[in-house]
Amino acid sequence: MKSVEKTQKNLTIKQVALSARKEIKRRRRESEKIHIPNDIVEEIMVKLPVKSLMRFQTVSKHWRTLIRSRDFEERHMALEKSKGCKLLFVCDDDFKERMKDTLFLKTVTLEKTSASVGDEEALEFEGFKNFFEISESCDGLVCFYDIQKAVEVINPATTMFIELPLSRIQQLCIYNPNREVELELEPVQDPNPVPEPIRSFCQFGFGKDSVYGRYKLVWLYNTSPTTTPTCEVLDLEVKKWRFVNTTTLDHHKILFNERPVFANGSLYWLTGDEEGHPTTQTKLIVFDMHTEMFQVIPTPPFITREPSGGKIRICNLDGRLCISELKGDCKQEFWWRVEDNTWERIFSVDLHSTSTWFGGITSQPLTPLTISRVTNKVILSLRYQDNLVALDLDPNSSVFHLYFSGYYGLVCPYFPSFALSH
Repeated sequence: MKSVEKTQKNLTIKQVALSARKEIKRRRRESEKIHIPNDIVEEIMVKLPVKSLMRFQTVSKHWRTLIRSRDFEERHMALEKSKGCKLLFVCDDDFKERMKDTLFLKTVTLEKTSASVGDEEALEFEGFKNFFEISESCDGLVCFYDIQKAVEVINPATTMFIELPLSRIQQLCIYNPNREVELELEPVQDPNPVPEPIRSFCQFGFGKDSVYGRYKLVWLYNTSPTTTPTCEVLDLEVKKWRFVNTTTLDHHKILFNERPVFANGSLYWLTGDEEGHPTTQTKLIVFDMHTEMFQVIPTPPFITREPSGGKIRICNLDGRLCISELKGDCKQEFWWRVEDNTWERIFSVDLHSTSTWFGGITSQPLTPLTISRVTNKVILSLRYQDNLVALDLDPNSSVFHLYFSGYYGLVCPYFPSFALSH
């Protein structure tokens, strides 16, 4: 009797287990019938941050192909731009505690009252000797370089980078015929003689051909008082420097030690005197990134008739070319270009109101970094000063407040993207 009961009990357990397995298989088949359309998946994924999408590329071949597609990259980039840019801080103040050739990139979100530090990346750079330059950011890419170190184009969001060959001006700065050097000059015929390469070295422009979408580096530099500037261009898809004709510049020189500005498919420089110093005959040099042609145009009519280049600032503000002039009463007016020949006044600043945060300085023009769309505030900086100041753009308000304080080395407007991922 007991044996029969035990057998029945075992059968009952097996039946329950079999029934459970059947139910699991049934539910699995039902779940497999639930299919989320690809367009809905894409709509969800395009709203995710870059770091999440980098991880999701490992989920499946289909997801990887989708995320790395040009169309997805452009849609994601457009959405990031619509959110308003962040600020990218380049810090090297940890050199003593950490590796010598390590820089720290911090992205900062524009909050209501102060800067909110977001992601932080530590990137190691070989060969930088404490001094380096950073380009403007274009589509989430930035360039690091110095006088003797080849340019590295970096995407801070993905940490992907490309090291480029030395430009001609860098080769000339490194080469010294009076001593043994590892570098040998390439057999290239320079368009103009460069008697003092170190004095010719300056910052290059970084931007994008608005027709074909190709990223380009443009190095325009003065050579001598009697010759036109020399221009080198590198297309990121080709990765080779080449000279571009500059005869249309005639006798005009660029203002030394000023970073060119990319906006609306062109690069802009201010002109200087024969030595590249500020002059009262300031004009704008414009380089079309698609046609690769130069033109020289006068400064807008609201700029003083004979302005000093040292009192004028140009920058990219919210995707537009912005120009300002610091006048004798310590007031600085900011305008941006709405169309080719149409300018709109945005705001003005009395530097007596900001000097508290900028070491009492009222003689040097400020540079606006970005406008926060959430708070309608513009973030202002002053070269070689660590603080950032916010100004309320409400026409009925003229309130300034300290926005960020602390050593940051270099800073530029930025938004994360997938550029360079192909």
